[in-house]
Amino acid sequence: MKDIKMIVMDLDGTLLTRNQDILPYTKDVLMKYQEKGISLVLASGRDIDSIQKIGKKLNMSEYLQNTYICLNGLEIYDMENQLLHKEEKLKYEDGIQLANLAKKYHIDMIFFFKDCLYILEYGNTGIINDHFMTSVKNEIHNITEIPISYFNCLKKVAFIQTADTMSQIIKDLQNEVKNKYELCMVEDAWVEINPLGLSKGHALKVLSEIKNIPLNQIIAFGNGENDIDMLKAAGIGIAMDNSFEGVKSVADDICDDCENNGIAKYLMNM
Repeated sequence: MKDIKMIVMDLDGTLLTRNQDILPYTKDVLMKYQEKGISLVLASGRDIDSIQKIGKKLNMSEYLQNTYICLNGLEIYDMENQLLHKEEKLKYEDGIQLANLAKKYHIDMIFFFKDCLYILEYGNTGIINDHFMTSVKNEIHNITEIPISYFNCLKKVAFIQTADTMSQIIKDLQNEVKNKYELCMVEDAWVEINPLGLSKGHALKVLSEIKNIPLNQIIAFGNGENDIDMLKAAGIGIAMDNSFEGVKSVADDICDDCENNGIAKYLMNM
């Protein structure tokens, strides 16, 4: 660990268990590293408010070297809540194209705005009903029911289908939009969408320059397809044992899963 200056971690399925917890041993190890001056970075598809709640569990705001990569790389924040970097998000026209794709493949679609969600249930899976219990949810039949002005504060867009169906259609979905969007499986039934070329990996390269920390002094941990570019960009890219096979295939190494202190055990054995 003597040459590592930054530890970058995805949240769901990587740092966090299925119960959305950070295991005590993992917390203790990460606390010790940030106390030594090593930068901790949480990198997620979540927005800044959600990521900060996880950061509080590690007392990250007490250490100014730490950073948050939000919305799959579209925003980077420091511990003083200052926006260090921002990329252009999806627009209304993108929403129309993606909604047509969702309709064609019978997929549920979620638009995440600042204060609410809009849901197109083209897949009729019912999966969305089990999520976002505390959010204001608006079920609609056409994207035209969303006020265009809302797209000024669009956070992200996601597709949802059953795991079996999604595994059968994901390659076709990706091929249809490969020249314009990044479609990444985050969970078996969940796909998140970014503008082409924008990812956690791109954000990590930007952060490396901002912090003046070479990429070869950065270690990154992840489990989803939206982590692949990040693992490739980092000097050492580690896939969790619970990762998709495509993630494992590009990683430099594999650690134990998120339910068994994978991150902490790997760091302590370096």
